[in-house]
Amino acid sequence: MRPWSVLNVAMQNPMESWAFLRWAIHDPMGSRHYFIDRWKHRDWHIRMYPVDHDWRMRIGSTDDDRKQTEQLWPSVLRRLEEQGLRPGPESYFFWNDGDPAFIQAIWCLVRRLQATKVVETGVAHGVTSRFILEALGMRGGHLWSIDLPPPGSPEKHHEIGAAVIDRTNWTLLLGSSRQHLPHLLKEVGPIDIFIHDSEHSSTNMLFEMRLAWEALRPGGALIVDDIDLNWAFGEFSKQIKCEKLVAEAEPIRPDLRRFNQKGLFGVLLKPQSSAMKP
Repeated sequence: MRPWSVLNVAMQNPMESWAFLRWAIHDPMGSRHYFIDRWKHRDWHIRMYPVDHDWRMRIGSTDDDRKQTEQLWPSVLRRLEEQGLRPGPESYFFWNDGDPAFIQAIWCLVRRLQATKVVETGVAHGVTSRFILEALGMRGGHLWSIDLPPPGSPEKHHEIGAAVIDRTNWTLLLGSSRQHLPHLLKEVGPIDIFIHDSEHSSTNMLFEMRLAWEALRPGGALIVDDIDLNWAFGEFSKQIKCEKLVAEAEPIRPDLRRFNQKGLFGVLLKPQSSAMKP
C-alpha cells in the first residue's frame, strides 16, 4: 500500500488506525498477520471463517447456561473494577479479557462434557479462568492455566488472575506454553477441554493445538480465541477429524482492531473415535 493510501485510510478511520498502531507497537507478533492480511485481502476472514450463527444450538447451550453466566458477570466485573482494572478489549495492555460469547461457549461445554480436567493458555486478568472454575465447582474438577507475564512490565504481573477469588482448584503456571504445556499434558492427560488464548501467532497456535488435540479425550473440545488473526485454526481443522464451529465474539465494547469490531473464536469437537487425517 502506498504511503498516501495509508494516510488516506488513517484520516478516514482515525480511531481504528490509532488502535492498530498501538497494537502493532505493543504486540508486534500478535498484530503482524492480521494487519498484513487485512489490507491485502479485506474479506479473507469471511471466506476462510464463515460464521456458524447456530453455534449455541450445536454445542447444546441452554437458557440456563445463558442465565448463569449473565448472573455471574456483574460480580466478575465488580471485582476487577474494585482493583482499578478496566475489563474488556485492550484491558491488559493490548490483549482482551474473555468476552461473553466465548465465556458462554466454555461454560456450556464444561457442563455438557461433565469436564473435570481443563487446560488453558493465556490468563491475563483471569476472567475466563474465573468462569471455568465456577463451572467446574458444580461437580468438582481442576483447571491448569499457563500464562507468560510480560517481561518488560513487572508492575503488571500482579494483575494476572485478578478476577479469580477461590484458587483451591486452580494451578497457575507462569511461563510460556512451550516451557510448560508438553510436560503438563503428559502429566494430567487425557483432558476434557483445552482453551487457547495466549500468543496468537500461527506458529504458536499450531504448536498448542497439535499438542492439545493428542491429549484431548474422545468427545472432548478444543476452544480457540481470536482465530481471525491468522489462518492457523482453519489449517489445523483440515488435518483432523472433528466438528468445527466458528462464532462471533460479543465484546462488552467494540474492538476497533478487528474486521467486524468483534473478532471470532472457534470450537473443535473431537469425535468419540478420532485421528489425524491421512
